[in-house]
Amino acid sequence: MLTKLLERRLSIRQLMYSAIAGGIPYFAIGVIWLITHDSHLGDLPGLDRVFSTIGQIVAWPVLIIADIQLR
Repeated sequence: MLTKLLERRLSIRQLMYSAIAGGIPYFAIGVIWLITHDSHLGDLPGLDRVFSTIGQIVAWPVLIIADIQLR
């Protein structure tokens, strides 16, 4: 059964739909994590704040496990 699943070819449209279906919930959870853990952002200047925000949205699974804040 696994071999049959791996042999299946996906169209570009199917790959895009899969990326969107997986990416939207991931991004939404990252934004929720950022909203609830944003206390350190006030201390950061300009681009540091931008990169910390992006980092928290992207790395939320690691941040949940490690229970740390990006600075």
